[in-house]
Amino acid sequence: MAVAIKEYELSFTKLTCSKNYVISEVKEGCYLTRELFDEVLLILEEYYGRSKPYIYISNRKYDFNVNPIDYLNCSGIDNMIGVALVTETASKMQTANFEKNFMTKKTRIFGTLKEAIDWANTFVEAQ
Repeated sequence: MAVAIKEYELSFTKLTCSKNYVISEVKEGCYLTRELFDEVLLILEEYYGRSKPYIYISNRKYDFNVNPIDYLNCSGIDNMIGVALVTETASKMQTANFEKNFMTKKTRIFGTLKEAIDWANTFVEAQ
């Protein structure tokens, strides 16, 4: 059964949910707090439930701030089986590599959104 693509426009991010992944594009200048991420998690639980595996893709088009300690909150989300960080610049790549140290899920860094989507589909389908 195919899951339809659905978009959610929040004050701080745009979420695009698909069968095997969700793409998050946090808005320019946002400070992504634990409380804001909890809003995202509620939407993802509504869309994927508690058993459908998916990958969280952070498409970093814009500059924003996050406390990487807050990534530890994802450890209890069993069906979020991986995280893809998409960044196109060297400075953002350094930040992503630092943040990767705080991830509790399988995490990969990509230079393009297409690479991240391809990995997400392959990784989820292999489960």
